[in-house]
Amino acid sequence: MHRCSPSPKESRGRVYLNEFNVLMEGSTYLPFVSGILRAYAEQSEVVRKHYDFAPFLFHTDGLERILAQYENPKVAAFSMLMWNARLSLEVARKVKERYPQCLIVMGGAHVPHDGREFLREHSFVDVTVGGDGEDAFRELLEAYALGGSFEGIPGISWRNDQGKVQRECGERPFRKDLDCYPSPYLTGMFDELLTAHPEIEFQAIIETNRGCPFRCTFCYWGKGGLNRKYRFHSMERVEAELRWMASKGIRYVFNADSNFGVHRRDREIAELLVEIKEKTGFPEKFRTCYGKNTDEKIYEIGSLFHRHGLEKGITISYQSVDLGVQKNIQRDNIKMERAQRLQKKFNEAEVPIYTELILGLPGESYESWISGIEAILESGLKNQIFMYLCQVYPNTELNEPEYRKRFGIKTLEIELTEIHGKVRDRGWVPEVEEIVIETDSLSQEDWKRAYLFSLVTMGMHSLKLGYFVMAYLYERFGIPFTSYLSWIAERNFKEGDYPFIETCLDQLSDKIEEILQGKGRGTVLPDFGGLYWDVEEIFFLQVSRDFDVFYAEMEDLTQNFLESMAVPFDPDELQAVFRFQNLRMPRPGAKNVLPRPGEEEVSQSVLRTQARFEWNFLDYFHALHSNDPIPLRQTEQVIEFSQTNFEGLLPRFAKESILWGRKSGTFLTKAKKVEHEKMDVQPVPGRAKQLLS
Repeated sequence: MHRCSPSPKESRGRVYLNEFNVLMEGSTYLPFVSGILRAYAEQSEVVRKHYDFAPFLFHTDGLERILAQYENPKVAAFSMLMWNARLSLEVARKVKERYPQCLIVMGGAHVPHDGREFLREHSFVDVTVGGDGEDAFRELLEAYALGGSFEGIPGISWRNDQGKVQRECGERPFRKDLDCYPSPYLTGMFDELLTAHPEIEFQAIIETNRGCPFRCTFCYWGKGGLNRKYRFHSMERVEAELRWMASKGIRYVFNADSNFGVHRRDREIAELLVEIKEKTGFPEKFRTCYGKNTDEKIYEIGSLFHRHGLEKGITISYQSVDLGVQKNIQRDNIKMERAQRLQKKFNEAEVPIYTELILGLPGESYESWISGIEAILESGLKNQIFMYLCQVYPNTELNEPEYRKRFGIKTLEIELTEIHGKVRDRGWVPEVEEIVIETDSLSQEDWKRAYLFSLVTMGMHSLKLGYFVMAYLYERFGIPFTSYLSWIAERNFKEGDYPFIETCLDQLSDKIEEILQGKGRGTVLPDFGGLYWDVEEIFFLQVSRDFDVFYAEMEDLTQNFLESMAVPFDPDELQAVFRFQNLRMPRPGAKNVLPRPGEEEVSQSVLRTQARFEWNFLDYFHALHSNDPIPLRQTEQVIEFSQTNFEGLLPRFAKESILWGRKSGTFLTKAKKVEHEKMDVQPVPGRAKQLLS
């Protein structure tokens, strides 16, 4: 039995706010949810009179180190999300054991809105809060301080004094103005935190509105967390928060809006960001979720951000291009023709774009998955395609038993290894994610095939290992992208002919089997730093150990592929394409094979290599995805390739090429034409493996 109503005569109590954010390499987010809960709660005279707030508990850590910061708590509140769900529960359980009178409150996207079964499963939790938590949390604190009942507080489930679980289903009046909730930044909630932790580079979250008109069945926004009507913070509030972040030197800002760019004022916010960055240098990057029906407003904002170095890539997301799947997930997608026009405009403006697909959505088959990837690649996607495993979250339609049964959805809990997050300490509480591994339309064997194909595609296209070769094969011979990729992924070549490539494919297949055994997606390569890398990134990093061997095998493999399809080709032209492809890949331990006069070979910060080609590759590939493509023709062209000299520092190479460069379009080496009379090196003869050391 839990006693949740202390006497008003009891002394002031301490409130602990727990929001365990992921630790990255020396950085983490300021605890935005905790800050806004506290800022709003402290508007109450009752709360100010009866409570003191302990310092924020704001990042993942060892259980005992977290518990050591507790001292006689009266209330412990948790923002429970996928990456901290089990840790939050374990901390809450231990706190309740040590301090039985402490009120345990659970909120966040991972807590069911109807919390009654959750409370029965977790006897140490006293209250759950569904959806927006500001009003409910303040009212809980007030009632608990005054010894009153929790009845009548909308959106909560709780355990009363008799131990009975109850739920309050009432709704709050709709308030369009979000400024009723004070800003945690402007009220000084984080000032002490910033001062106390100079060793951490804090990132910040801004919220200019709440709401999402879409009801995507896999997304918490659509059904779980947000009203379908929009609510807004004032422009004055948004501007003040952005200026506060800049004044604190916050380099990276994440925007929590569901569909940035759909409102007229979003352009004004974008212009404000540019103005602030020009004056202060901050933020360096602004990451946002763009509107689902991408239109010209997104193009204008994306182009503006790109010109000022603010964007992290512009999203044109489909999740699936299959009409049946879109209907099953209640997804209102941008039309392919419209997306093609926008992509070409972005490409011509050299603005990096990327799209996302989700593997395992209801109704998706192996055939529809492959054809969808082909459609996206043929539409001219120049930069990135990300393919994610379908995850199942609480408070989504995808998680409902009836929905699962309808589509034959089978899932698996696997270890959560936060991609690009710091490697978890062995003593930390392990977390899990739930992924879809089978549906009525996609058997587990087909799921494995589709996942392997996706990893090969992301390695070859998005991480550029075969980007120029694939574009050449498609444009020159009309060969579908997926025909070439399938030939590789399905190993339609003689075993033993390509040991380096086969080893890479073995590693991808082994990783898929590990995932099906419950292992996490993230993989650690110790010599590339103490972070988790995604599966396709491991593919790239392994290839980066010896690009020349990889491309020597790939060239021979491609010749065999073309011969198997009875496609006539020029071997010299194909060899030159592979030379160009090889030279566009950044090297972790690059050496300037052909140093310019007076330049050091290794010590320069930028490495340059010049090479002569007998085809107009630079113009040809640059214009390939524009409205005015240039045909490939034989003409002498000297190209200078340049890249950062990573001096063999593999962690730096991985971080700057993948973390910084993948979405932002700065992944490849730079390439420019050189006038013949300015050329100060001899032509580079021979195969790719003779070109670079």
